[in-house]
Amino acid sequence: MEQQQVAPLSVGLDALGRAVERASGWLLERYGEEVEWAIEDQFLIGLDDQERIDLEEQLQARSSRDQAIFFANAMSCLLAQGRFEPDAEEGDCRSFSFADKLLGTGGLLLEVTERRWLEALVGSRLQLYRIGSDNGSTALEEVTSRRQVLVEPHPAMEPLEDGDLVGTRVVALEGETAGRLCGVFGFPAGAAERGLVELVETAATHPRSSRGEILGIAEVVATAWLRSFLPDASTRGPQAVVDGGSETPGRRRILEWPGSGD
Repeated sequence: MEQQQVAPLSVGLDALGRAVERASGWLLERYGEEVEWAIEDQFLIGLDDQERIDLEEQLQARSSRDQAIFFANAMSCLLAQGRFEPDAEEGDCRSFSFADKLLGTGGLLLEVTERRWLEALVGSRLQLYRIGSDNGSTALEEVTSRRQVLVEPHPAMEPLEDGDLVGTRVVALEGETAGRLCGVFGFPAGAAERGLVELVETAATHPRSSRGEILGIAEVVATAWLRSFLPDASTRGPQAVVDGGSETPGRRRILEWPGSGD
C-alpha cells in the first residue's frame, strides 16, 4: 500500500502518545489478525480460559475510557516487545516483530520525532514503580532496584496518588530531563499491594528459561492489572500469577479492536 505524506508534529508532552496511537492504527489496519493473536498469546498469557471469558464480558460493560486504556496498554506491550509467532499449522506464515514491520522497509511513514520516540520505546521493559514526587515533579521509584526517575504527567495516572503503584514503561530521548510513560497499569495502595510487590520481586530474581515456565515482570504486572477487571477482583488479589496461565488459549476476540475489521 502506498504510504501517505504526513505533516510534521510539534514536540509536546503527548508526543510519544501520538506516535503510539498512529503506530497502533497502522498495525491494526494491516496486521489486525496477527495483533489480536499476539494479544491473546502474550498480553493475556497469565489468564486461564475462564478468566479470559470473564474479562471480555467485563470489558464490554465498562466505559469507553476503560476500554481505551485496556487497548492502549495492550498495544504498548506489542509495540515494545511483541511478536507474531504462528503455530505450525499456519503453514508458510513466518514469525515477525511488530516493531520491525512498523519501522522497517515498507512501514509507516513517520515524522522524525515520531520515529525517535518509537525507536526509544522498542525493547523497553515494563517495570513496577511506586509513585512519589520530587520538588513538585512526578517521580517514580522502581520497586526492585529503588532507582528513581522523573516523568511527565500522563492522563491515565490521574486517579493515582503518591504511594500507589504503577506498572509502566518509562521512555526518554537523549537530553530529555523527564521520561514519558507508555502504558499505565495502576494499582491503588491497599491489601493486595504487598503480594504484587513480592510477585514482581520473585519474577525479577527467577528469570525463565523457556516459554510458559514462569511469567516475567511485565506479564506479572499485566496479569494482576487484568484481574482487577474481573467480578471477584476484590477477593482475588494478584494471586500466584508467577506461573503461566493457559498454554493453549482459544482464539477469541477481546472486544472489537479499533480498525481491525471482521
